This record gives sequence, structure tokens and C-alpha cells, in this order.
Amino acid sequence: MEFLTGFLTGIFYGAPLWIWPLLILLIALGLHCSRRREMSILPYFLMPLIALTNVPTLLAQHSAELAFMSWGFAYLSGIGGGFWVQGRWIVARRGLRAEVAGEWLSLTVMMLLFWANFANGILAAVLPELTAGMAYQILFPGLLGIASGSFLGRPLRLATWPNSTPSLA
Repeated sequence: MEFLTGFLTGIFYGAPLWIWPLLILLIALGLHCSRRREMSILPYFLMPLIALTNVPTLLAQHSAELAFMSWGFAYLSGIGGGFWVQGRWIVARRGLRAEVAGEWLSLTVMMLLFWANFANGILAAVLPELTAGMAYQILFPGLLGIASGSFLGRPLRLATWPNSTPSLA
């Protein structure tokens, strides 16, 4: 028990200070997405910038070229998945405004990206031989790519959604 407490304390205090406000911000944004809302579709086009948070992680992999290639192929798949799933939540769109149903996928994907990157940092420090393996070099960036790509597919779906006749509030 003492080892676990020391390990968790080390993780909490060893992480950069900016990590914890980022976590709070991501949770707040995810909770906001869980409610039905009417909004401009333009902020949706900022969400793909989350993919930029993957760049330092990919560069730090033992085989950055392989990591970027795996991430890129998975990112394309994520775009398709995000495009497909967003159709479930679009209630109406008129011009640059849309009404969307609440959903938990945004929070889930943001937490997946946050904690996957966090775990990668821990594994790189504690088990570098694991993170150097070929399977890790393909699967971990692939996970990041699918999740990140979904944030581009969703605004593309909103932008291509036909205008609706019901008036938006």
C-alpha cells in the first residue's frame, strides 16, 4: 500500500503543473458537449487542433517515422468515424448555426487522448523497453490517430449537413 501511495504521489507531483488545469478544462468542455445546445459550427473547426497535442508524443517515440505513419492512417479512419457518428447528434442546421443533441463521445475521446498521453509518459519512464517495441510503435499512435481524426470528421459532417427548415432558437 505504501508503494502505491508513493507511486501515485510521484505521478501527481512529477507531472508538469499545466497538466492539471488542462484536465479540468477538458472535463468542462466535455460536460458542455453532453448537453443539447445551439451554437455556431465554426468552433467545431477548432477541435481538430487537438491533433497538434499528439506531435510531441509522436516525435518522442523510438521510431517517429513509423509512429507518424501509423497515426496518419488511423487519423484518416478517425475522420470517417467522426463524420459518420456526428449524424446521430445533429438536430438542425441553418447557415453557420446548428442545434446538436448532447453526447458523451467528446468527453470520452478527450479523456482517452489525455490519459493515453499521460500513460505514455509514465511507461516511457518506467518501462522504456515496452514503448520501444514494434507493436507499441504502431498501436499507440494508431489509438491517438483515430481519436484525433474524429474531431475533424465531425465538423465536416456539420458543414455538409443540409440546411433545416425548423427555426433554431
